[in-house]
Amino acid sequence: MAESGATSGAPSSPPRCGRYELLVRIGKGGMASVYLARMTGEAGFSRLYALKVLHPHLGEHPEFVDMLMDEARIASRLHHPNVVSTVDLGNDAGRYFMVMDYVEGVALDRLLRRQEETRPPEILVTIAIDALRGLHAAHQLTDDAGQPLHLVHRDVTPGNVIVGADGTARIADFGVAKARARITKTNPGIVKGKAGYIAPEVVLGRAIDGRADVFSMGVLLYNALTGTTLFDTDDLASSLTQLLREDVPPPSTVGLEPPPLFDAPILAALHREPQLRYESAREMAQALSDALALYGRRAEPEDIGQWVEETFGPQLAKRRQYAATPPAEARWDPDQVEPPSTSAMVRKDPTDRVVDAMPEATPGVDEDLTQRVTHEPLTTAEELAAVRGGGRAVWAVVTLVVLGALAVAGWWLAASAPTTDERAPIATPSPSS
Repeated sequence: MAESGATSGAPSSPPRCGRYELLVRIGKGGMASVYLARMTGEAGFSRLYALKVLHPHLGEHPEFVDMLMDEARIASRLHHPNVVSTVDLGNDAGRYFMVMDYVEGVALDRLLRRQEETRPPEILVTIAIDALRGLHAAHQLTDDAGQPLHLVHRDVTPGNVIVGADGTARIADFGVAKARARITKTNPGIVKGKAGYIAPEVVLGRAIDGRADVFSMGVLLYNALTGTTLFDTDDLASSLTQLLREDVPPPSTVGLEPPPLFDAPILAALHREPQLRYESAREMAQALSDALALYGRRAEPEDIGQWVEETFGPQLAKRRQYAATPPAEARWDPDQVEPPSTSAMVRKDPTDRVVDAMPEATPGVDEDLTQRVTHEPLTTAEELAAVRGGGRAVWAVVTLVVLGALAVAGWWLAASAPTTDERAPIATPSPSS
């Protein structure tokens, strides 16, 4: 890690990764922390970026270094207004990092936590349409020879949809994406993705394509509009049963009861059989756009930007302040809990137990950055409570999914075979139910 050149008694300069100054930590996940960073150059040149820095203890494991390299290589090929761009990859004294364009905005999950009762359908559906367009671009990605990469995000969650103050939503974090060109491969027994958003075929270890992301987007929009959690309950067995068997009620009948116009597009995305869903993310985006037209209300970028500023404006202003004048000797407050990782990964150990596949951190190893870079805290007690409860649920449900997948596979093959080529809502029971 490159150190600052501050002299004793003088204000400390921000810590660095290569040529990038780390100004404030704005997120943390199971694999990495994300920092608002700045690169400066000649004649007063300065530009902000978002740096994804692999946790130090994971840098000792080639598998996780390769995962970051894979993410950077794949994401750097994506050039679309609804995808967060990746522009650089580096290694500073054993600390691996990826450089992305900084989007002045916030992840959708944090916005939703602060807007539990006020969720305008025209805003949320427009955000989903933006994200779907970004996903479609990812699904269509090719290599240098023009051959499809068959990219599947596998982690479409509110935490990976960045909503900008410019009113544009972008899909982010291809860390667990599936692609033909990856160096790393998912080992048998490992499930990647967040419980509650994983498509049934992923849980059961079947072949997947972009329609798995369509399913996850259906869950995302269902939860966002209704204010409920569709497949992620307090009871773990119930979560698994809901995902693989139980009927899904129309969103207009649940929670905040969004307009019925959006029932059909969302339920079409939530078919358990991939062949009965939308063929592509673009097709789902078009269906939602048609529903918005019938709804009669549209959200312009200015409306979405205003929603972001009203919800998260003070925090964005604080980031601007850090960018203008980085704090000296700023320390991270370990009592402030960050949003949980949107990704999960478990595996079977040699004794056939299901365990966390993410190596544990060594105490004190990460102190060089976390104690010298300001952490952007969550600001409400409600958010802190949601985070503390949510992190445990992610791992527990995914563990149960892995354990239960083999047990339910036989039932699934018998009970879920489609009897028609027509799309019907997931709420329609199969003949064998």
